[in-house]
Amino acid sequence: MEALFALLKSDANAANALGALASAIAAVLALFLSCVSVWISISASRSQRRHNELSVRPLAEVTVADYENSLRVKLRNNGSGPMIVIAVTVSDGSNSHESLIDWMPTLPPNRSWNTFTHALQRRTLQAGAEIILLELTEYDGEQNFSRCRDKVRKALTSLTVNVEYMDIYESVMKPCRKSLSWFGRNL
Repeated sequence: MEALFALLKSDANAANALGALASAIAAVLALFLSCVSVWISISASRSQRRHNELSVRPLAEVTVADYENSLRVKLRNNGSGPMIVIAVTVSDGSNSHESLIDWMPTLPPNRSWNTFTHALQRRTLQAGAEIILLELTEYDGEQNFSRCRDKVRKALTSLTVNVEYMDIYESVMKPCRKSLSWFGRNL
């Protein structure tokens, strides 16, 4: 070690060459570390974007309720982010319509639907929200509700609801399909 210091003191060119070599090594190491930093930053950014997409993912569910005094079909967003409905189609296997109400029988003159929806294209549902696609509930003191209910059950039995939807990043999700055959179990 002392010999190196003695050489550097006696030969200025050797000292300059060693200094230039040390500077070059430091510059190469700085370049390498900055490249590693850029790579880590890009990876973290991609990971954060993927996390953001997954943390706001919708999950469509078609639910049914079949009671003696009420029939209901709902579309619910069970996910953690907004759901944008692309299309809802209701099919009997050979024909399809945009809504359940298009398949329903005519009700008696004094009876109306409690709730129903028509086409739902581009409709947005926040996380945990729901849309009632069709509802028929008995009124207090209503006569002959069972006949209406059974006509509607029969119409619903052969249908399947298909929901196409996407998330806020416009990624199309796997469609949600629900057969309404459950309504036929009491016929």
